[in-house]
Amino acid sequence: MGDESTVVSRPWDFDYVPVSAWTADDDGHGGDIVVALSSSTTRDDFTRALQHTIPDVQTESLFSFAPIFWWRVRSCHGIRRTNVAECLRRAKLDVRYVASSLRPSLAVPPTLPPLRNGRLKRENWKVRRGAASPDPDSPGRWFLRSETGIAVNRHHFGGAGTRLAVLDDDAAGASELDLDAEVLVNVQAAPRSSLHGATMIALAVGTRQGPRAEQRWEPFYGVAPHASPRLYCMPKPGTEVVSLPLAIVRAAADGADVIVCATQVEAMGSPMLDDALEFATRFGRRGRGAAVVLPVGRQASSPENSVHASLALALEDPASDPRIFAIGPSGREGGWFFWKDRKGRLRPFANRGPSVRWLAPGDDLTFPFARDEKLGHAESSGASAIAAGVMLLVLAANPRFRLADLDSILTSTATVVRPNDIPSGVLADAFEAMPLGQDRDRHNAKHGYGRLHAGRACLSAADPVCAALVAMGEDDAAAAYLGQRRIKGRIGDAYSRRLGRWLVRAFLNDVTLFQSAKVLVRHVRLTARHPNRRRAHRRGALVRQLVLLLRAAMQSRTAPRASRRVLFELDYLLGQLQKATADPGWEAMLCDFIALLWDERPSTGLARPKAADPSSVTWR
Repeated sequence: MGDESTVVSRPWDFDYVPVSAWTADDDGHGGDIVVALSSSTTRDDFTRALQHTIPDVQTESLFSFAPIFWWRVRSCHGIRRTNVAECLRRAKLDVRYVASSLRPSLAVPPTLPPLRNGRLKRENWKVRRGAASPDPDSPGRWFLRSETGIAVNRHHFGGAGTRLAVLDDDAAGASELDLDAEVLVNVQAAPRSSLHGATMIALAVGTRQGPRAEQRWEPFYGVAPHASPRLYCMPKPGTEVVSLPLAIVRAAADGADVIVCATQVEAMGSPMLDDALEFATRFGRRGRGAAVVLPVGRQASSPENSVHASLALALEDPASDPRIFAIGPSGREGGWFFWKDRKGRLRPFANRGPSVRWLAPGDDLTFPFARDEKLGHAESSGASAIAAGVMLLVLAANPRFRLADLDSILTSTATVVRPNDIPSGVLADAFEAMPLGQDRDRHNAKHGYGRLHAGRACLSAADPVCAALVAMGEDDAAAAYLGQRRIKGRIGDAYSRRLGRWLVRAFLNDVTLFQSAKVLVRHVRLTARHPNRRRAHRRGALVRQLVLLLRAAMQSRTAPRASRRVLFELDYLLGQLQKATADPGWEAMLCDFIALLWDERPSTGLARPKAADPSSVTWR
């Protein structure tokens, strides 16, 4: 039964006993392998090197894009991988590894060498632009709102300029999507029996927005409606371990910013998957790294000698890979998603474990392909699609973000979920609600670091002042500030969007720099509405602190390298600020403007901004 008393007494503990689905190795028996070379070669040379050992050998080039060169080798007889490697080395072909095409493996391949040209090039994948999209205020679209959803801010953020790759084994409903392309991976034709893949794209981006007369249902706007999606259709997982990594590397090479796969990929680890994840996260997005998203899955089997469902994400499963963002589903009440069984008892709908990164809504959502409102369980699959949409929004807000920047922003702005936040009702098994505590870093095995909050994440990514305000808890003020920044005027022209985005990245990499920025914002917040407080501080002190902040940003050793245009603007701003010390009205103007962000008295000629509550902006 396991040590159940330990599970109850320790707040971080739960029945962490996954049920293994891994199959045994097949070396010496399998007639289907993958060979990874270190450089390209012709099919004739590759086949000729193997014919003496494997007379009936069949070879196929799977992927040939430096630094990955994969070949598939088949035979009607057993193929020992060591013999294949020896044959190829005798033929002067540099072999990185030989692995099974059919069975999973935990073998770690050699690391990939750097790209020769330094970055991948996008292959004819057009991006999109668009204006704010109206959404009907329907019950099933709660996941877009701020109460227990992801708080999308349609007014400022739509994902324009980003690319989404959805990997799935079914392409039914693709005609109802505004796809950039439908790509076949190891299949002759795309199966069309399930709307699973189409629903993933619809939740993340939306359905086709054509004339209503041409559609069977109303247009549906996903999380990032201005992103450009592609569907990579591959075979149903479980029969081989080649198609998933092949789809990932093709999507990354094509230029995907975010790659999401919600098919059942448990127990599909392999050296090829390691290569694919390294390729995507290291070389994708022109060297900044493409985000790879997987759901946590739902392994509910009961382990041996236990009466409790496992619900544990295995450390060997792909979703536990540190290069992957593992997403769990949240319910309408904001916590872990529970459903009611036939007896009306609550049961969870997802795995838990140390690798869970964040939650995203997975409860009853509006089904995208219905003329009238229809709710459906999105589960962890839909949650991963919604999370992918959030990532598209953030990357559109700051296209220079590296994966580490994206990870940091999403974690710091996530809504913390109380570890004992359980819907009202009767639990089928109290052990399934464990753990009821969280670690000091806010991580909980069920909730990860919390529920994604698109509004806060995008504001923090777009502008350095907004990042400081959000960190302080002033979300409405941050939205109002960004609104004023996009209006031509003294504040809007104070610094460029390019400089603002670079400063955000500098803050993420230099905590001392970010602390200096928050000191300035907190000072202005305290003095903006009180002239007597403002006069109590010596004139020029605020400008001096701002000069020191910008100078420190230029000299920071941990901040990302600034472009020439950013350095030129920083140098120009420093010169202007030095002149501003002689202008007594400069600081007063700034403080009066900041006062408007909290809807205080308008004491300047600036238009009074309205606090941009995401819920009021999204639903028109």
